[in-house]
Amino acid sequence: MVQRRSLIFRVIYAVCLAGAAYNHWVTIFQHGLFWDHGGFPKASDTFWTILALLDPAVVILLFARPNAGVAATAAIIVADVIHNLWIEEHYFPPLLRALADTPQVIEQIAFMIFVLATLPMAWRRLPPSAPSG
Repeated sequence: MVQRRSLIFRVIYAVCLAGAAYNHWVTIFQHGLFWDHGGFPKASDTFWTILALLDPAVVILLFARPNAGVAATAAIIVADVIHNLWIEEHYFPPLLRALADTPQVIEQIAFMIFVLATLPMAWRRLPPSAPSG
């Protein structure tokens, strides 16, 4: 039962990350690899472009190396939310009004809360090893 629950959560994470990767790739195909995203800092542009590669890599990790995939999912979504909140506050203040105008960031926050809340259940516990001797 624990293994099945872990798999269910990892599948949900994978679907969300695949959707995010799709969005990043659509942007790359529409605007090119080195698009400035409308004038944001180069570091932000690079971060968003790198996510086009990281998100699908983590999808693979979620099944090939489950615990590494779960940890990477949490790290990516936390970094993405922090980064995007900074962008919203810095470029579209005040933050609460900006968030009302950008449902994508609200969706990211919801996904981050979901990942952090379910992380202990998604973590794949290995069966106890047989006693040696």
